[in-house]
Amino acid sequence: MATERKRRGRPTKKATETVTEQVEVQDEGSSGDASSISMEEGTEPGDLFASEVEKTLEVFHLGKKWIFKYKDLDWGAKNKCLDEAQNWQDGEFKFSIQKYYASALTKMLTQTPVRPITEMTLQKLDRFVGEQLTAIVPQPIEAPPDLEALKKA
Repeated sequence: MATERKRRGRPTKKATETVTEQVEVQDEGSSGDASSISMEEGTEPGDLFASEVEKTLEVFHLGKKWIFKYKDLDWGAKNKCLDEAQNWQDGEFKFSIQKYYASALTKMLTQTPVRPITEMTLQKLDRFVGEQLTAIVPQPIEAPPDLEALKKA
């Protein structure tokens, strides 16, 4: 039985080799209730860093399957996408959801049938293809966890 030695800190490149996961685009509708789940306390700081796992999204369009590979956004990249989508003009705040999704997808997509992936090429995609791609992007504003339930756990 082989054992793996855990190291402290951020995982090295060797430990985060590219792994492909199949991801289906569908709303699973599951919501985790932290108060009903018993969890152990984390001890490895490296577990807190974003995953380097490359995932695969299969987009179905015109009777064909198209393969898009991507990595999830880390916290800093998501915030950068939010910053890029904001605009203050004459003291008025505006947020462009189109800029947010375009910024996120250009950062997330690693291999695609469309090259290069830019805001312009994304705008020209068929609406059905775009909707399948935006399903992998985190919502700009996500509901915070129930803090009171977390405090009681």
